[in-house]
Amino acid sequence: MAATEQDKSATHPTSSEIEAYARLPVCTLSADGQHLAVQPCRTAPARVPMPRRPVPQQIDRLPETRLASPVAPPQSSMVLAPAPAWVPAPLPASVAPAPMPRALNNCSAAGCNDAQGARINSAAPGMVITPQGQVCSRNGVWIQC
Repeated sequence: MAATEQDKSATHPTSSEIEAYARLPVCTLSADGQHLAVQPCRTAPARVPMPRRPVPQQIDRLPETRLASPVAPPQSSMVLAPAPAWVPAPLPASVAPAPMPRALNNCSAAGCNDAQGARINSAAPGMVITPQGQVCSRNGVWIQC
């Protein structure tokens, strides 16, 4: 029981503590601006907010939208034909599979070296330029062209 009363007094100040705090001077900085002029002190009272400027409210109307014609409900006597089986279209012969990502090593701000020792120069963030002039995307130590 004593522990709960002690916890309560630690979180909620008593009236005598509130009065003692109100008697403290308001906190101000010293002439050099490095520390408080008087300690202990209390925080400054809140400033009264400036009244809001009255502005007339303007509400624009939305354009009217109407359906072209009402949709007829489906008839129960209608029989739906089965849909044809889906067959994927073959890929054209000219489309090559995407190349595998390549690992980079020995990276710096200017660029990296790939596994064969070729210099890969950094471009925009996430982009690199190969020795052949190809722009590739970079994700960490991996590039994909």
